[in-house]
Amino acid sequence: MIFERTWVLLFLLVPAAWAAWEWRRSGRRGALLLKALSMAAILAALAQPVLTIYQTKVALGILVDTSSSMAPEDLERASELATRLEKGRGRNWTQVFPFARSQRPAAAEELEKDAWRFRHTAGAAGRGTNIEAAVRDAMAALPAGHVPRLLLISDGNENLGSISRVTWQAQQMGVPIDTVAVEGRPRPALLLDSVAMPSLVFSGERFPIDVAVSSPAAGAAVVEIAAEGKPLGSERVELAAGLNRFRVHANLNAVGAIELAGTIRAEGLGETRFENAITLRRPRVLLITRDPEGTEAHLVRTLESNQFEVARAAGVPEKIEDYQVLIFNNLDAQTIPPPRKNAVEEFVKQGGGVLWIAGERNVYVEKDPQDEDALDRTLPAKLAPPRTPEGTAVVLIVDKSSSMEGRKMELARQAAAGVVENLRPIDMVGVLIFDNSFQWAVPIRKAEDRPLIKRLIAGIMPDGGTQIAPALQEAYRRIVPQRAVYKHIVLLTDGISEEGDSIALAQDAAINRVTISTVGLGQDVNRGYLEKVAQLANGKAYFVADPEDLAQILLRDVQEHTGSTAVEKPIRVSVVKQAEILDGVGIEKAPALRGYVRFVSRPTADTILEAEENDPLLVRWQYGLGRAAVFTSDAKSRWAANWVNWPGFDRLWTNVFRDLLPHAHATEASAEVDRANNELVVEYRLGRNVEEPAQPPDVFAFGPDGFQQPVQVVKMAAGYYRGRLPVGPAQGLFRVRPLEESRAFPEVGFYRQEDELTDFGANTALLEQLAQATGGRYNPPLEQVFDTGGRSIQGTMALWPLLLVLAILLNLVEIVLRKWKGMLESFRLRRAAQA
Repeated sequence: MIFERTWVLLFLLVPAAWAAWEWRRSGRRGALLLKALSMAAILAALAQPVLTIYQTKVALGILVDTSSSMAPEDLERASELATRLEKGRGRNWTQVFPFARSQRPAAAEELEKDAWRFRHTAGAAGRGTNIEAAVRDAMAALPAGHVPRLLLISDGNENLGSISRVTWQAQQMGVPIDTVAVEGRPRPALLLDSVAMPSLVFSGERFPIDVAVSSPAAGAAVVEIAAEGKPLGSERVELAAGLNRFRVHANLNAVGAIELAGTIRAEGLGETRFENAITLRRPRVLLITRDPEGTEAHLVRTLESNQFEVARAAGVPEKIEDYQVLIFNNLDAQTIPPPRKNAVEEFVKQGGGVLWIAGERNVYVEKDPQDEDALDRTLPAKLAPPRTPEGTAVVLIVDKSSSMEGRKMELARQAAAGVVENLRPIDMVGVLIFDNSFQWAVPIRKAEDRPLIKRLIAGIMPDGGTQIAPALQEAYRRIVPQRAVYKHIVLLTDGISEEGDSIALAQDAAINRVTISTVGLGQDVNRGYLEKVAQLANGKAYFVADPEDLAQILLRDVQEHTGSTAVEKPIRVSVVKQAEILDGVGIEKAPALRGYVRFVSRPTADTILEAEENDPLLVRWQYGLGRAAVFTSDAKSRWAANWVNWPGFDRLWTNVFRDLLPHAHATEASAEVDRANNELVVEYRLGRNVEEPAQPPDVFAFGPDGFQQPVQVVKMAAGYYRGRLPVGPAQGLFRVRPLEESRAFPEVGFYRQEDELTDFGANTALLEQLAQATGGRYNPPLEQVFDTGGRSIQGTMALWPLLLVLAILLNLVEIVLRKWKGMLESFRLRRAAQA
């Protein structure tokens, strides 16, 4: 025993001298002695006495290998050993350290009701074994004051670190290492011949994995697919003796280079594994619509929830190459300029996707088959003419007052003639002219003799004032009894007139399914009156400042109000052709649609769904390298009001969008390792429509264990770039990507398979050597694991707390000896008083 403050012991003379001085005069020598001893105990405690002791308790670190080379049976055995050791540790200290590429904390699910259930370390961390790092970290975690020991449970397949270095460290620190060898993974009878999968896919896309496996015998096998250590699913396949080729599928909702792993396991034949890298990109979609924002919210939510990046535009922009799919929602095709239609056609030919969603804005315009534009050629269906033997009826009411003289009247005649030119022979047309009175320049008749009708229109001459109401009444009276599926009146005026009973007439027209549009030419018109008439009669009001626009507006209005092929009634969908885009939709449970637009499928197109007999609902085809599809109903709460809340609607759209995604990418990017030089080689081959940069962007490679280096990309030829980077012996997933996202230089990945996946059996020689070199035991019985082998650890125990407790006890005894008689007498008096 030693004292850390020896000089304090000199003060022990003080209580001794005090007790000797008071001894003769004191009548309570026992109490005096107790007080002196209490003071001496306090002074001795202040001197901080320390007692040297020798500990034989063991601090045992249990290292459990959970790398991929450990068989499931090995983990079960390790779990049983660790559980038994912890339950039988007695007064010893234990801690379990799972490890693979490095040491890791035990997961919560690995300890169940005081019993261990070890699992493989997930992901890249489990595809390596570093015994050196595990032992070094475990030695640092052992508490002081115990006899240190380690127990290593492993197959001994070390492929990281240095076993020689850690052996020397354990010898220097005096930590013996016991080793327990497990069997390791048996060499499988299955032989993996090849694995093929796309290197670049879109996020959420279902992609194929083609596998070739040789088997010595027939049997059932399970193929498990995982990404970044997380399981994606499994499929069961039947193997025959010899070479087997089969395909499994997977999909990932991630972005960037991802490590994909597969395990093929068959009972009695073992298991074989494969690892690869796959690059995922978020597909970009451009929604082209002129509907009020929010009406297509359901469609946008479906796209975004399925990893699509959605942009919105009112027309086809100049630059569409950055998108993968174009969606035209409820557009009149005639509003798209021809150059942009040409761009859309080229976009699809080069691999893009186009989806045309119909709606009430779709207008039929009769064309000569030789006059098809680029968009007509691209889509797999075209608008059908109105299905009716009666055709349509159009009456043009033209103001011929004197104010129309000159250029206005000339343009009005040209506009009327243009309308006649675009009507079919079965359609009806009439031209009513008015000033202070009215007369029929062309009485209502079939538009068969177009030259005669245009000559009659050419004879209209301006004169007189302006009286609109009587002319409107006459046109309405004559058009109502006509047999036509569409009846439309267009009123053209440049002046102000009394309203008369025009408002009531417009209301009646709406009831009788007659539409009225109004065209105000110039500034001197009654805008409120013309707008009111058009609104009540379900037409449109136009106000034209420049007479040169008159012909185009008049023709467009007539086409819109007489050329629609919309069918508005409850429609039950039927399947024409079973296709993969119907998988999981449950189309047989689809509610009724409220309408659609009549289209005609092209002969070589695939009609998937039908609205009515010979009327397609969903049509698609391959056009060049890309795909185009037409959906003849809408995607909003008008005709599809019952569908937007039907679960199959989201699945149908998701399948359709993914079916339209390009199968050929703008840039072909690849990465591989030159094994001779241990260099990562990345190559980019730019597509025909990808603009070459003036200088390649800054590109970086990211790899295992914090690897990060710039890649010098050099132009080798037109549209061809290459970069090389030394990576040494590093194994695992390498990701190569520019600092900023680039269409020309997309992210690409390469997986360099770790040795861990090719290790089979156990390296018992290494484990036996490690145990012998550190003074441990190889495969020791459990009862010997806590045996110190005669070793002990010198330690110290501070005695000052015991001395303070002794001082307190001595004081308490002195008080009791001094006070006990008085306390007893007080108790007796209290009892007597109570009696």
